[in-house]
Amino acid sequence: MLRDNSQIKLSLSPYQGLYELIVPQNNLLRKIKENIDFSFVNPMLRKQYCENFGRPAKEPEMMFKLMFLKKVYDLSDERLVSSAQTDMAYKYFLDLDPEAEMIDPSLLTKFRKTRITEDILEEMLRETIRQAIEKGLIKSTAIIVDSTHTNANARPKTVTQVLRDLSKQLRREIYREAAELSEKLPEKPGESAELTDEIEYTYRLLESVGEEILQSEKSGLIELCERIKELLDTDRIREIRSKGDEDARFGHKTANSTFFGYKNHLAITEERIIAGIEVTHGGEADCTQLPTLLEKTIDNGVQAKEVIGDMAYVSEDNLAACEERGVTLYARTNSAVAAAAATPLDEGFCFNKDAGLLQCPAGELAMRVEKKTAQNGNTYLNYFFSKRKCQKCPLCESCRIGISKGKCYNITQPSEKNRRRLEFENSDLFRERLKIRYRIEEKNGEMKTTHGLDRADSVGLSAMRLQTYFTAFVVNVKRIVKLTGPTAA
Repeated sequence: MLRDNSQIKLSLSPYQGLYELIVPQNNLLRKIKENIDFSFVNPMLRKQYCENFGRPAKEPEMMFKLMFLKKVYDLSDERLVSSAQTDMAYKYFLDLDPEAEMIDPSLLTKFRKTRITEDILEEMLRETIRQAIEKGLIKSTAIIVDSTHTNANARPKTVTQVLRDLSKQLRREIYREAAELSEKLPEKPGESAELTDEIEYTYRLLESVGEEILQSEKSGLIELCERIKELLDTDRIREIRSKGDEDARFGHKTANSTFFGYKNHLAITEERIIAGIEVTHGGEADCTQLPTLLEKTIDNGVQAKEVIGDMAYVSEDNLAACEERGVTLYARTNSAVAAAAATPLDEGFCFNKDAGLLQCPAGELAMRVEKKTAQNGNTYLNYFFSKRKCQKCPLCESCRIGISKGKCYNITQPSEKNRRRLEFENSDLFRERLKIRYRIEEKNGEMKTTHGLDRADSVGLSAMRLQTYFTAFVVNVKRIVKLTGPTAA
């Protein structure tokens, strides 16, 4: 239950004057408190609380500010609460009396999980943009787009290892919760068993004890049993690379290096204020997110007339989406990008701009590419994939390269219809506008190195979204404070 404003008492502490003595005028938190209005938090979160019943909740604005401080200084919950108890700048920012006691760190976990929903994340980002527009800080009509990766807070494993861990967890729960069923457990396969053997064993395991488990009152055991059965029946088990984080996927940083985790797709204004965010698993192609970023940016109140990005964003779909909204796309065309994006959507091929190679629907990169010129003057790119990996791939029979003998994908260089686009990319205006793309690289670096976005705080896509949005809120607030200062740049 939320307190009404009438229930919130004014401070009568005799120590309030300490803040003016201890917290300097140039302190970051003092500047944020003076320039950013956090009064939007209570109305925004009111729908997450019961109006008439329950114990009075901790002030949502204070809890929100604690989450803000956590990202500003990249602290754990325990370290944050400990620092807030003794740091006067923290308490000044939180609107607490100097002698006030801090909350238990566990309340932050509850606040994150029960109060912050996906629509609220969008609202709080929109609020920073609204305040920036009110202060006259956003004057440009261009956005810069890019993605940055975040490593998962879990160790990746093979599909066989993940399934083996799940069946092991189920056996452990049976021994602990329903020991009488342990006699019905089938003999488990050896450590050298293949994926098909593990799948067959897990089905036998579920058949032998599944009915008794479902008839029992062990809710945890029932939930685990149903979850494993769903993963097997839907064949989703083949996509999972960690039992601890089922949403994380492998992505490619270069042709020879990969990461396991998530991608944060960002759109920022020329003033370096984040205007749109989308968070996906690590294997998602950058080009597919441009329409979403453009739509979110416009919904957040930014007048987007230009989009500036790298070659990953040039595709038939993206050019059409920009043309429909009257937006000019400043990004260099790569022949493989344009041709791959023009293939039927059900083929699932895309160009990985970080690796510089084509990526198949299963997420594997081509091993090499050959460029050939035909007698008619057309140029072709042949991307060759690993025969060994194709033979073991579950998508082999339905994939274009899986059913081909040479395991290669042939792409034609841009045709005549794309020549106008290439002429535009050779213009002085295009080259000049593309020079500001570095600004989003700086923003990505700030979020990762200063505010901890290089590694996930928790597991799951929803937790990754919360981390990314709060980090974006923090860097937007810092940017607004800087732009309103005497040395704005």
